[in-house]
Amino acid sequence: MSTFPSTLIIAKNKETIDKKICQICSKLNHKFNQNNPDILLIDQSSGWGIDQIRKINNFLSQKPFSHQSKIIIILETQNLNTESQNALLKILEEPGKDNYIILTTNKIKSILPTIISRCSTIKISEKSDIKIKKEIDITGNLIKDLALSEKLGKNKEDILPLLENQLYFYQQELIKNPNQKNIYLVEKIIKAIQMINANVDPKNALDYVFIV
Repeated sequence: MSTFPSTLIIAKNKETIDKKICQICSKLNHKFNQNNPDILLIDQSSGWGIDQIRKINNFLSQKPFSHQSKIIIILETQNLNTESQNALLKILEEPGKDNYIILTTNKIKSILPTIISRCSTIKISEKSDIKIKKEIDITGNLIKDLALSEKLGKNKEDILPLLENQLYFYQQELIKNPNQKNIYLVEKIIKAIQMINANVDPKNALDYVFIV
């Protein structure tokens, strides 16, 4: 199991999501099907409230039936209201020993940054089902030059996707190398995303990332 006991899958294609869920479950020695008593599948595509969180807590409080771990799969996580996401955050912080949580979404902007920061994020391309690759090193000078040029722009639509991609990249770096530098970068990028979502000037939020 990775450093994070939870995974957030970002994709739009249902078959792609199911395939990735199967792969994760297999690595945890589980079969992804409705007959597995140690997997709780929550499909709340029409939205849901705090009752589902209680259901998760009850599931986690019981010992596994036939496995060493339990897995919770929450589909369409973007439909959780703020109250439910905050309750889910507490579960992500303390899921219990050997428990694993898989979240899926097709709209990352609707997920609280604090939830994103506690998950190993997998963003799957609509065309190729491949994890996105690092495009720009946020610690180098290249992105600074781009931020000051007209190529990147100064709008939320220009800067927010860039920060989200960088957050994904440095979360993966944090898993491989959990040092203070990577923790610091992840925290700064999350803060910048929060600033933009709070209607702070996107350019100022991007500049914040480079403040030493």
